[in-house]
Amino acid sequence: MKVIIIGGVAAGMSTATKLKRNLGDQVDLVVYEKGEEVSFGACGIPFYISDKIKKGEDLIARTAEQFAASGIPVKINHEVLSVDEKAKVVTVKDLTTGETFTDSYDKLVIGSGAGVNRFVPFDNPYSNLYEIRNVADGIHVKEQLQKEDVKDIVVVGAGFIGLELVEACRKYNKNVVLVELADRVLSTMDEEITVALTEELERNQVQVLTGYKAEALSAKDDVIESVVVTNGTDHLTLTADMIINCAGIRPHTAFIECVEKAANGAIIVNEDMETSVADIYAAGDCSIMKSAITGAFLYAPLGTNANKQGRIIADLLGGKERKPFKLIGSSAIKLFDIDAAKVGISEVEAKRLGLNYKTNFITGNSYASYYGTEKVSIKLVYDAETRKILGAQTVGSGVVVPRANYYAIAIYSGLTVDEFGFMDLCYSPPFSGVWDVALIASNTAK
Repeated sequence: MKVIIIGGVAAGMSTATKLKRNLGDQVDLVVYEKGEEVSFGACGIPFYISDKIKKGEDLIARTAEQFAASGIPVKINHEVLSVDEKAKVVTVKDLTTGETFTDSYDKLVIGSGAGVNRFVPFDNPYSNLYEIRNVADGIHVKEQLQKEDVKDIVVVGAGFIGLELVEACRKYNKNVVLVELADRVLSTMDEEITVALTEELERNQVQVLTGYKAEALSAKDDVIESVVVTNGTDHLTLTADMIINCAGIRPHTAFIECVEKAANGAIIVNEDMETSVADIYAAGDCSIMKSAITGAFLYAPLGTNANKQGRIIADLLGGKERKPFKLIGSSAIKLFDIDAAKVGISEVEAKRLGLNYKTNFITGNSYASYYGTEKVSIKLVYDAETRKILGAQTVGSGVVVPRANYYAIAIYSGLTVDEFGFMDLCYSPPFSGVWDVALIASNTAK
């Protein structure tokens, strides 16, 4: 069986390594990767920039040469230009030599990922305009932050990467302005959570401009000197020694036209990662599948999902029973001295989908009250009739993300708030009160 994999990062290499273990010499594998890096931890790049991680190479799990030595040929600097699903052929360009050639497949796996959304006025290159796509980008940004003449930084986009990069920039004592088009930062979470995140940003001397759009640039030669942002009739000119564009991502799927796609360009897949075309699979940031909670399509571009989805494809192609996977949408962030997490759906999502839901929001102690003063807030979203837990969000200090993980397991298992409220959780004062705050959040849900 000949398998071509497009993309050599999380989804692609997860598929390749697991499939090789499953089938050994029975599978003829080749991976085409447009960039120079494979199998790297993209989510770790902001922490490398902040110098929490000292060396960029620590983010690379395995090199192309190491994969080749294990029997998985990886062709870096090779871009797939098109797919002929009828002939089962891909057209590939060697970006080093300029040569174009074709290759045939029995099965095609697309793990092409996603890239930064390059919108106007950031759709042209400038020497001080940066984006985070790979480790090399992280190295360049880190080098710039260590320069004394780089003082004023504008970060556009207040999603996970944008917020993490803001913190990284502040580690170097830079003046940072965060610009976000939405009415709040990290808008995938509800307002009760994002208010706490905004307050934490402001406590750390970050200027937060929500509801503002980057409209125009002032540049000399290829160097941006300032950016104009607008909020209705309000216009601000921001001095910028450096701009980092983090304003969302767009799936890399333009090279394939035959498969069904969502509005954002992500390839639609079912629970087996099958596309609308036979023998073509997709996984990771280039794909979209249905939420196990609502049945609506959920775009969840995270390495955790990409790795699981890749293994599912490898098991199916390898003739093995795949592991069960329910996409519920779990994510977390560390921002200065507080943490936040979200599992399942938010109230905004529940309202948009027209669900009959209720919410509960409480603030309690991370530990026993006599042990520590750290606080954590929890917001629950649950079905008004069945009382099944649909989503949970946590924010605060102390034990924050693990409590969201409790709820991820509860959602996965279909528990109600009442069932969860009497879960037999571990207790000791350094970890929680006698009644854990997560239990209290469930037991006070009306």
